[in-house]
Amino acid sequence: MGLKLKDRRFTFSQPDGLNGIYLCRYAGTFFGLWTINGYFLVVDNFFLDTGNPNSSHKKFIRFINSLDPARKWTILNSHLHEDHCGKNYIVQKKLHAEVYAQDKVEDFSFVSRLMDHVWGRPHMFHHNLFDRDVYETDSGRSIEVILTPGHSDDHAAFRIMPDNIIYSGDAIPLPVKKRYITTGENYLAEIESLKKLLTFAEKGSRFVSAHHGVVSDPVKLISARIEGMTSVVGKVKELSAFGITNVDEISNKVFGKPDIIYRRLGNSIRCRQDWTVQSILDGLK
Repeated sequence: MGLKLKDRRFTFSQPDGLNGIYLCRYAGTFFGLWTINGYFLVVDNFFLDTGNPNSSHKKFIRFINSLDPARKWTILNSHLHEDHCGKNYIVQKKLHAEVYAQDKVEDFSFVSRLMDHVWGRPHMFHHNLFDRDVYETDSGRSIEVILTPGHSDDHAAFRIMPDNIIYSGDAIPLPVKKRYITTGENYLAEIESLKKLLTFAEKGSRFVSAHHGVVSDPVKLISARIEGMTSVVGKVKELSAFGITNVDEISNKVFGKPDIIYRRLGNSIRCRQDWTVQSILDGLK
């Protein structure tokens, strides 16, 4: 792939099985060492997230220009991290979209200079708190807001009906035994939200995850995350009960020494292993 400070990827498609819903794909890269893919949906006249600021501006504008500006456009954000609301300002400017989320953000000063190279720092936009539990699209679909706190206090997933598709945002972690969490993340709450989503999966809901894309077997994926994260909680609880109180010591015994990127740059990328242990210990009190 080569050394890239900013990955400008952006594509959109209407895959089989999504019933005409647009699946948009974008990416963030860390100096060419690894790339994180991201996904969001456009359901009739609703955007469910808008991706990161660094994805291709030209290709995104081309996509926006293919949409009917006469429709009443709305953005529902799963949460207000930079890789989920990064193009809100463009959609608002070009399509006069109303923006809704579970919480407010005053600015994006929390995005470090380093993460500006990975995802980008969003331009500000006008937004409101969710004002209903179910939103109706102009084509007759309903979009139910499902509160799924954990990855952030204000995180929400969205259930699209009658298609029975759930866009889960960041509620389904990438690693099975989630090792690094971001600022303000609540490990135990995230497990409970996974359990909530599992009930939908077991009843046949299809899933699109912000970092997995279209999920082929959501029951298997979500169950693995619950099992893996629960095992981490059990190990932390066991070590704490044994009398170990030092967070770093517990962290190293549970996960091993953090990877060098996280040791050196954890604060800048807002992901640290000791935050995971501290979140669990706080939740067990």
